[in-house]
Amino acid sequence: MNAPLTRRLVIDDEGRIGAPTQAWRDFIASERARPIDWGLRPAEGLGSLARRLFRDLALYDQPRHPAVPLLHWPMLRQIALAAHAGYCWARLASAVARRNGRSRTEQARDMVRLAWRERLDAQTYYMQELYRSGGARRAADTLTRYETKNGLFSALRRLAPRQPAERSPLGDKLAFHARCRQHHVPAVPVLMSAIRGRLETLDGGVAEGCDLFVKLRRGKGARGTTLLRYAGAGAYLLPDGRLCALDAYLRELARASTRADYLVQPRLVNHADIADLASESLIVIRVITCLDAVGTPQVTHGMLRVIAKLEPSWNDATEYAAPIDLRTGRMGAMTGDKLPGILDWHERHPLTGAPVAGRLLTAWPDVQAAAIKAHRAFTDRILLGWDIAVTPDGVIIVEGNAMPDVAFLQRVHRQPIGQSPLAPLLRHHLQRLELQHSYPLTRSPTSRSWPL
Repeated sequence: MNAPLTRRLVIDDEGRIGAPTQAWRDFIASERARPIDWGLRPAEGLGSLARRLFRDLALYDQPRHPAVPLLHWPMLRQIALAAHAGYCWARLASAVARRNGRSRTEQARDMVRLAWRERLDAQTYYMQELYRSGGARRAADTLTRYETKNGLFSALRRLAPRQPAERSPLGDKLAFHARCRQHHVPAVPVLMSAIRGRLETLDGGVAEGCDLFVKLRRGKGARGTTLLRYAGAGAYLLPDGRLCALDAYLRELARASTRADYLVQPRLVNHADIADLASESLIVIRVITCLDAVGTPQVTHGMLRVIAKLEPSWNDATEYAAPIDLRTGRMGAMTGDKLPGILDWHERHPLTGAPVAGRLLTAWPDVQAAAIKAHRAFTDRILLGWDIAVTPDGVIIVEGNAMPDVAFLQRVHRQPIGQSPLAPLLRHHLQRLELQHSYPLTRSPTSRSWPL
């Protein structure tokens, strides 16, 4: 900006002479009329933008990923990333070279270049197939768990107004269930609760003859769950093979609830349309919804998930998933989340042999509608991941996640989030986040922003 600083007289464009004070007034008026450039970069890849904001705005808040806190210390993190890069390269480089024609040396150079320019690790390089043509552009549009789980999604959550004063519940399954009932969102019933040694009957209590799931009130995923199979005559079969009457089991559960709260829910079963994709476990549809500029939820991703570790006979810890076309509801090829199978894509289920690619999920319109309705009950959150079951009784919301995994989502769709339907919505909110911060940045004394 060229402002009048030292000249006593200023000559304007029409040859008129004015005082410096008038020149300053004219200059300020012209600056106010000009759109302010806050440093936003429309051409900047969404992933690059997210990582830049994560660093520059000091958004790091908690060591959520990786789960080992020591690996969040700068030097230890870099050493661990370098060691893991060597492992990934040694395990996968030859296979990638054979299948894709990218030599081992070129792959090593790619990983160094992306680590320096985009701060991406080796697992992201292989998981997101950044060795394929156009990898550099896709890398700039790729998000990672590190920035999203360790502070970026938390910062986005704070952009949305709280309604009411407290944030809507997601981690507390009992409060989540109550909010869903309040907004007429179809959610898994809670038959009983065991809290601080006391049992309480909810949703009509336990009906004889149905299998049950016992879950931690604040557990994540399948951790802490117990399946009770109805064995007849009022008895239930426990996972250790014991038969137990329901009353006796509930007394044990009440005693256990002095250490942690538990909920008793009915076991959901899969609809016949998708039942051949699992043996015993519940299949869920992961749906991502995001608020648009006017606060309306939009569905941006869908994928069918099968968690193999929940199948006792499969002896497999992989999570498998297939993308769902937003418009048609047809599924694509299935893949897994583990490094050894990172090059594999399956037209048929790898364990049951059931067809996957091209298969129509007939309940997809209902799944999308349920996700939209659920997000309308939680509009104090900008981005949410929903796990939704398709059962003989209809579509049911299993849970919501405020920090959905972005790595597997991008792998399953073979598309970075920056090139997906989520991109314009997320970019809008990231720009809002950037505009909220003044420059130069100041960091609070409690900020724990580690270099990436």
